[in-house]
Amino acid sequence: MEAAPTPPTALAFSGQDILLPGAGAPGLLEGGPAAALSRDFAWEGRSYRAFLFGEAEAAALEAGGASRLPVRQALAELGQEEARPLLRGLALLRWLETARHCGACGGLLEDCPPEGEEPGGRRCPACGRVFFPRISPAVILLITKGGKILLAHNARFPAGRFGLIAGFVEAGETLEETAIREAREEAGIEIGGLRYLRSQPWPFPDSLMFAFRAEWRSGEARPDGREIAELRWCGPDELPTIPPSGSIARALIDEFEAEARGRA
Repeated sequence: MEAAPTPPTALAFSGQDILLPGAGAPGLLEGGPAAALSRDFAWEGRSYRAFLFGEAEAAALEAGGASRLPVRQALAELGQEEARPLLRGLALLRWLETARHCGACGGLLEDCPPEGEEPGGRRCPACGRVFFPRISPAVILLITKGGKILLAHNARFPAGRFGLIAGFVEAGETLEETAIREAREEAGIEIGGLRYLRSQPWPFPDSLMFAFRAEWRSGEARPDGREIAELRWCGPDELPTIPPSGSIARALIDEFEAEARGRA
């Protein structure tokens, strides 16, 4: 007798929160409130099913034993491999919220069959166009100058928190051109010695962050007064409050700090 297939691991979200720890237990979702959206996907050979619940439905799940945790906080507490399916599930759900109608003819989209040529996409039965999850590329910069890095307080950050210069890639730009433009626009400086480090998916709502290290070349760092409220050159012993663990910004700052202390 063949073994019964393993049911997919459930990931339950509401807004930008994940419902834990009962979210992965079949008993919590069976017979519970209906999800607004759901999406099956595979990651590293395992099957997952991501659910998106409204506020009322999430409250019912909490009453049934689930706890609610911001996804960004969960990323800080999970290891990188544990966080990857969580990031994928949330990104797919966020895409489904807007991928309801064909952008060409307005027809209702349908999921492509998983065994077809466009698994993971959505097809318009009226005109045949196929759509895939939107990904918005962005760059993030660790800019160094004389043993210090440039930290920025974004106007949308909590009071006292500083991160790194970052911005979205515009149509027709290379990643390198975006990095140079963002440093110029947000901080008023010129950079050089760009070196690509790595990337991270960031589904808030649909970014793919490309991390670069760069060197200050010229100019006095001044905030643009719109997106960036304050800039600081900081050494490893001068760091203010920085982004929480789990983000690529925090990883880059931590690596700078470790590297600087290793030279001391």
